[in-house]
Amino acid sequence: MRSISAFIIITVIGILWAIPLYVLIIGSLKDVREVLTTPIFLPPSKPNLNTFFITIDSMLEALMNTSLEVLPAATISAILGSLSAYAFYRYTSKIKDIILIVIAIATYIPYQSVMVPLAIFIRSLGFYDTIWGVLLAFIIFYTPIASLLLTIFVSSIPKELINAAEVDGASELTIFRKIVLPLLGPGLTSTIVFIVIQAWNNFFIPLILVRGYEKHVTLKVYSYIGQSGNLYNEMFSAALIASIPPLIVFIAMGKYFIRGLLTLSVGGR
Repeated sequence: MRSISAFIIITVIGILWAIPLYVLIIGSLKDVREVLTTPIFLPPSKPNLNTFFITIDSMLEALMNTSLEVLPAATISAILGSLSAYAFYRYTSKIKDIILIVIAIATYIPYQSVMVPLAIFIRSLGFYDTIWGVLLAFIIFYTPIASLLLTIFVSSIPKELINAAEVDGASELTIFRKIVLPLLGPGLTSTIVFIVIQAWNNFFIPLILVRGYEKHVTLKVYSYIGQSGNLYNEMFSAALIASIPPLIVFIAMGKYFIRGLLTLSVGGR
């Protein structure tokens, strides 16, 4: 009975998740007249791929820029987070708990509230309206989250392995590189996937740090909303194209992501 209930719940959630995707797909295959005059759930009478090709051609710059911002930022944030998580794991003091609490509180502070000083800081470095500026902002905001997530993963590593390495004379860097990092595979992967999805869909940070709507994928999707009218078929195509890269990342690394979630669910044990 429990398995049947779980199957029904999963099926309902899957259907609810698939409905927007279905609307995006059929909407991107309609021309302007049909998308404005037919119900959104009605398939196109004559599927038209021209809108899709036109949209993807106009989004190439945004897709490339966003990839260059998000993927390095997620990787660097995860590595920095793993270093701080290992430091917390090795450092035994009440100060450690205070620092972790401060980091946890900081992750709950809306990033909109600190965007003005961040924009001033990014501009002072000469990175405003550049890929480097958005990349740096993502690293600043997502490293604390990576640190908290990886602290749980690091706590699952047996201390006997680290103690044995210390007896053999291994340095902290050697222990981290040869023992901790290999054992953090699922944790690092799930953290990177989580940050990639969050950063890829982030709208506000690029909005503040970038001029125009052509340099980041979420801004480009938003640009299809006009003051005098909306290009719904192109907007559907843009949203569909924008959702494909993070979906590919999740599918490619989904096994490790789920394995990492299982580790989190048991509290690192």
